[in-house]
Amino acid sequence: MGQVTLGSLFDGIGGFPYAASFYGIRALWASEVMEDCISVTRRHFPEMCHTGDITKLHGGRLPPVDIITFGSPCQGLSLAGKRRGLLDERSGLFLEAVRVIYEMKEATDGRYPRFALWENVPGALYSAGGRDFKAVLEALTEGEVPMPRSGKWANAGMVRSGRTDIAWCVYDAQYFGTAQRRRRVFLVTDFGGKCAGEILFIPKSLQGYFAAGGTPRQGISAFAGGDFEGTGSGDGRGLTGDRMPDDMVYCIAGNTIGRKPWNGGHGTSCQKGLSYTLTTVDRHVVTAPAMAGHSRLSRSCMGKKRYAARRLTPLECERLQGFPDGWTRYRHGGKEIGDTRRYEMLGNSIAVPCAAYIMQGMCQALAGDDRQGVSG
Repeated sequence: MGQVTLGSLFDGIGGFPYAASFYGIRALWASEVMEDCISVTRRHFPEMCHTGDITKLHGGRLPPVDIITFGSPCQGLSLAGKRRGLLDERSGLFLEAVRVIYEMKEATDGRYPRFALWENVPGALYSAGGRDFKAVLEALTEGEVPMPRSGKWANAGMVRSGRTDIAWCVYDAQYFGTAQRRRRVFLVTDFGGKCAGEILFIPKSLQGYFAAGGTPRQGISAFAGGDFEGTGSGDGRGLTGDRMPDDMVYCIAGNTIGRKPWNGGHGTSCQKGLSYTLTTVDRHVVTAPAMAGHSRLSRSCMGKKRYAARRLTPLECERLQGFPDGWTRYRHGGKEIGDTRRYEMLGNSIAVPCAAYIMQGMCQALAGDDRQGVSG
């Protein structure tokens, strides 16, 4: 099999290209408009081309790639936003990504891309009474997709239309080796076969990613959807029984500071060894046994013991998302990036192990096609 290639729309800080790199996938180009994010990815992927604003791209003029990833903006779909769904001009950029994909397919006689991978908040399944997700499926299949009889989309499912095979599943990062409770919907579109479900649903280990030391604990894949039989214990442990240590300063707590009540609950109590979802608006804290004479003590969540609270550092946030230490610390030219900006970039990014799990499945599917003499 020749080298698998990738294009990253709404690239952010290069989460998808980084996840892909563990399996020899080469990121050829990325589309992003935030200068700090572009500067971070230029530092880590100096050979990757930056194509700019997605609304100004034509997929037929981009270098063809096997995989296109896009974690399109979620503000209109998130509980923390105004829930305007795809009507929100930011979340509506999803349709720009679909346009780029089909322009590339037309220009390559349907050969590229073979796969598309979309990541978003679970609210994408529910916004506008489920009609937004129906629109997502119809845009990718270029056909009509009926609403479920229940009126609600399950946390895991499949749709097949002609040669387009789609599967989606809500993954929780805590079951993929990170100490973060982060639920996100991942949707795989297979334009040339019927491998989407195999990629998302068949358990496999993350050999390449964890062998490279991507995260401090190895976990095996687990489905996070309430409509799908779970394979994790729900207490911060993966199938291996591994867990982040809960007796040291790096004991993560679910507390957030200054969260607005109208933005919904996001964890107001502590849970040893596990952080709540990193976002761009919350100030997450760590608790640890208080030192004698420490002035910042709290009895709010750890029983009678006294604990000191402090904000998570950008380095800890990088680890919770599965990035190497210091991933967001410097711009391309070596100038340091401020903490506030780093928190924002990391909160907007992806949990790398979840994406790596899917990338591994895509590589296996492409390798299987080569063994069977199937062209993409």
